[in-house]
Amino acid sequence: MREIEIKASISSVESIIAIFTSQGVAVSDPVTQRDRVYGQIGIDGAGENTAPWLRIRSETKQGSTKHIFTLKRSITNQMDSIEHETEVADEIGIEHIIEQLGFEIYSDLTKTRQKANVGEIEICIDAVNELGAFIEAEKLTADEVDYDAVIRELWRVFESLGVNHENEVVDGYDVLMNKKLATVIDK
Repeated sequence: MREIEIKASISSVESIIAIFTSQGVAVSDPVTQRDRVYGQIGIDGAGENTAPWLRIRSETKQGSTKHIFTLKRSITNQMDSIEHETEVADEIGIEHIIEQLGFEIYSDLTKTRQKANVGEIEICIDAVNELGAFIEAEKLTADEVDYDAVIRELWRVFESLGVNHENEVVDGYDVLMNKKLATVIDK
């Protein structure tokens, strides 16, 4: 399965939820997600690398937590990936397996996410600790899909929400956090 997405920074989560509400689009309750992303030693997550990345997501909703293990590998850029995931019962066990495979922790961040659906497009409205508010539009597709056509479709949804290209973000949250931490360390 191929996941194609776009992302943009937004001024507030509440403003996007208000637009969805006015359009009659249901928005999910907030979910807290802690994402631990692992990469191969010496591989930088930025840019257009095609190395595999592993993630353990601990997702807490209404006091209940589940753990999801994900493999992602970029196709054309960070927002265009082959993705496979499965729920796991033992997050510590999978963490040890990942380390034994030669991967190291790349980032560890927490966000609060709410979702909405516009047709086959999933919208994620995120408040990411230490980074700010963002919106993502993503579509799961067949591997051989026309990438540019899907991107145009996603941007039409963003534009209907008042989100424009000048706020586009091309890095994943893990890369954004590492860039922020590097800037803090360099000061």
